[in-house]
Amino acid sequence: MYRMEYPPEESLLHTQKQTRLFPMDVFKNAEKPTTLITDAIQRIDMRNTAYGLATRGEYGPNVQKSVQKSLPGKYPLSAAQKDVIDHLALLTPNPVAAEKAPIPQDPIILTHHIKEVGYFLKADIVGTCQVPPSGYYSHGKQGNPIEARYPNAIVIVMRKELKAIRASSGHDWMGDPISFQAYQHLGLVAETMANYIRRLGWEAAPQYGPSLVNRYAVLLPPLLLAAGLGEVSRAGIILNPYLGLAFKAAAVLTDMPLVPDQPVDFGLQPFCQDCKICAENCPSKAIPTGDKVLYNGYETWKLDTQRCASFNFTNKNGTMCNACVKSCPWSNPSTWPHNLVRELVSNLPFTQRIAIRAARFLGADMTFPEEKWWFDMEYADDVIRLQE
Repeated sequence: MYRMEYPPEESLLHTQKQTRLFPMDVFKNAEKPTTLITDAIQRIDMRNTAYGLATRGEYGPNVQKSVQKSLPGKYPLSAAQKDVIDHLALLTPNPVAAEKAPIPQDPIILTHHIKEVGYFLKADIVGTCQVPPSGYYSHGKQGNPIEARYPNAIVIVMRKELKAIRASSGHDWMGDPISFQAYQHLGLVAETMANYIRRLGWEAAPQYGPSLVNRYAVLLPPLLLAAGLGEVSRAGIILNPYLGLAFKAAAVLTDMPLVPDQPVDFGLQPFCQDCKICAENCPSKAIPTGDKVLYNGYETWKLDTQRCASFNFTNKNGTMCNACVKSCPWSNPSTWPHNLVRELVSNLPFTQRIAIRAARFLGADMTFPEEKWWFDMEYADDVIRLQE
């Protein structure tokens, strides 16, 4: 049988369109994100994030004490997961190769190749973008200035474990393990990808982990927006059309020449304007029910970070809260009926209110305790205490 042979660089281009579990190319792209981003954005000091403010007592002594108590891992499974993430974060970066690898230098080919690497390493969705200057933190946890060093980013997304979310109340003991499971795998992918890129002759720095792991120079939301992996949601965080809020993200910053993806528009802004399900199910009432506001140059529904962080760190009956993740209609599984609804809602605006009513009727926040497989227990001072 005759087989068409292509030069290596052309063969990469001929396989560029491939079927993915989450094909983002079915949604419209836009020249810029669907929410206003002005030139008035100020870089954020990492010490002034919700975690930093809680740690130094700005949210009160009870919250500060609870943060310190939560650091080792409040639940034995998340403590075990954090141990692995901590060890990953201590890896010494391998040096950048003295010479570039003898591979095509075309940004199109390199972008396709590095995305394939991400999928090979089991990322769910991979995007690329240029790093906006305001995407970098101004200072790190110790107060040291952060240099806006790398021009490009590879953004990696992994879904949270839906079975555990389904069985969880949304703010019980599985909050941390559900998030840490994604963080753990993202750390492995980001470290491996960065190691690989350095071996090819370009600089690369992995960005991953929960806020208590000092592995970030950038904020991930601006990168997710720029890479076309989601839109700003009512919960104040980025929402992906296939994963809803049920995902975590990591990035690899690099000087490898890459072609940036475009922002995505799947109709989320009018949907979130009408849908207040996440706000209604937020136990801390931190998610607003009103309109968007301008905050530090971004148009967003402004999350009350003090309420959110205070509830999370002082939760006596669990760990971190996933109530917004669990209740969001977009967090449904990627079955064909749900994907059909996603396409209808994205392309036919009049179907949005029907979808919201259906989500309320079906109970987007429904819990299935019969599927629970974990024990309710608190881990403190190396002692495990069962919770009633």
